[in-house]
Amino acid sequence: MAIFWGLKKKLKKADDDGYKLPMSHSKLSPKSKRLNWQNRKIVSWMILTVMVLILYVVLSGVARGGKEVMKTVGNSMPNYNVNFLEEDAYYDYDFVDIDPGVIAKFDEGVQHYLITQFGSDVLTPNDNELFEREYNMLLSSTVENYDLSRFKGSSNGAANGEHVLLCVPLRDAEKVLPLMFKHLMNLTYPHESIDLAFLVSDCSEGDRTLEALISYSRYLQNGTLSQVFADMDKAAAAQASKGTEKLYLKYMNPDYLKSVQEAFSPPFHENYDKPFRSVQVFQKDFGQNIGQGFSDRHAVKVQGTRRKLMGRARNWLTANALKPYHSWVYWRDADVELCPGSIIEDLMSTGCDVAVPNVWRPLPQFLSGEQPYDLNSWMESYEALELAKNLDEDDVIVEGYAEYPTYRVHLAYIRNPDLDPKEVLDLDGVGGVSILAKAELFRRGIQFPAFTFENHAETEGFGKMAKKMGYRVGGLPHYTLWHIYEPSDDDLRDIAEKERESRKVEKNDKAS
Repeated sequence: MAIFWGLKKKLKKADDDGYKLPMSHSKLSPKSKRLNWQNRKIVSWMILTVMVLILYVVLSGVARGGKEVMKTVGNSMPNYNVNFLEEDAYYDYDFVDIDPGVIAKFDEGVQHYLITQFGSDVLTPNDNELFEREYNMLLSSTVENYDLSRFKGSSNGAANGEHVLLCVPLRDAEKVLPLMFKHLMNLTYPHESIDLAFLVSDCSEGDRTLEALISYSRYLQNGTLSQVFADMDKAAAAQASKGTEKLYLKYMNPDYLKSVQEAFSPPFHENYDKPFRSVQVFQKDFGQNIGQGFSDRHAVKVQGTRRKLMGRARNWLTANALKPYHSWVYWRDADVELCPGSIIEDLMSTGCDVAVPNVWRPLPQFLSGEQPYDLNSWMESYEALELAKNLDEDDVIVEGYAEYPTYRVHLAYIRNPDLDPKEVLDLDGVGGVSILAKAELFRRGIQFPAFTFENHAETEGFGKMAKKMGYRVGGLPHYTLWHIYEPSDDDLRDIAEKERESRKVEKNDKAS
């Protein structure tokens, strides 16, 4: 309850801070003067009447596949076209096939309540038969039965109607949310079979990730977010024409920048604007106080502590969002810049229990133009196993740092864009930018270690734990996702120096 009320306060702040939400806020109205008992009675009956009407509309919407509910929401957004939620997959498992009219009988009067309390002998035989049938319908609507053998996950989940839980951890992520939501809409896996779960944690004071996330999510579920982003992109383009674009873009590969522009330009796939099955937003802090700057996050001295806290956050989100009917869990970072929309289907098709793509990032052209980004996907080596024998029990091996010479084969370094993107290699550790795993693993106790597990933590420990329990962990070396470029402190100094040299050259050219 404390979390619920805290969220309500956050929602109110969202409007105050400029995030205009497309839904009314009856629960967030300011406090009014104290009412006398007559007025309170009138207000109570009014509230009860409104609740009954809302319940009737919602239940009727369920019976009609949600179409009328979406129409009601759509009326609050007259400037946009709204999609309707017609597929049965939107309502699988959470809603029992009941007659809302029958169930409403138990909410509207006391007759049935009296019968259940004092016996049904006052009913005629025919009435008693009807009552028993309808009462059993009511009771059955409160019982859920799951055969978990149906939710083990297959290599063709879309065709088999398998539900996916898509998890995104967020921290100080307000600026990358538009990019993240564009990628979500671009997913070609059936949106009606995807439940989104976001965890906002340990944000800086004044950060508005939570408020922005809730606002964007509501537009997403209205089917209008692409129209909102089109307006935002126009405004951003106008601002960029005034010379305020990011300075480092001048030094990036033009072909890469063109690819990014084309990836987020129409035409989109036919279900681009289709709402997802559900959106859950969680907020919980874990004591992560390491800065979000590139140099802060990647300093070797903070890696062990940082990754254990990230493991706690991932495990918490999984525990709260995973449902019995989920067959897959897809973990995705918010700051991916380029990614195929078919990523979920492509990773499923590997036949692995855990699958990851290759992750690179672009660089300015004076820094070679590109480099491997995620070095946490690797194959174990003899040298690393020997290194672990000489480490303390709580030490965490971190890949890509001179302090830990593991000599492992990294997925990132064997990438060849000209080879088969479907090729699969068995791995031991995996990186966390993009992980697809069968939900069965989490149900059997595999987690992202928030402690040192065989001298590893978080996603690398997850890979090792899964493999130790007999599951196949695989990676696609030639299938590439591109992480956004975040200039390091050294990169910023180099760019500043190049800008100074450029101005000197321009000044000399004008003088001559």
